[in-house]
Amino acid sequence: MAADDVKLNLAAINTIMRSAPVQAIVDSAGRKMAAVAGEGFKYVPRPHRWMARGYVQTTTARARRRQARDAVLERAIGAVRK
Repeated sequence: MAADDVKLNLAAINTIMRSAPVQAIVDSAGRKMAAVAGEGFKYVPRPHRWMARGYVQTTTARARRRQARDAVLERAIGAVRK
């Protein structure tokens, strides 16, 4: 099969990427990461037009300092790996 034979259905891919089950997976991982990061971190779901997404962000000055000093969120990524 040559590379020219493959055609992606982008509309279908986008439908899957922003579907409720995919957003649920993203939300679950984000909530777990925020919980591992600890107090002062929260998960915010932000579905996009083309994909499911969300952010873990700081909510307090103390959490911002912890993030800057200790890279708390980067360390919490390991909690969501399978």
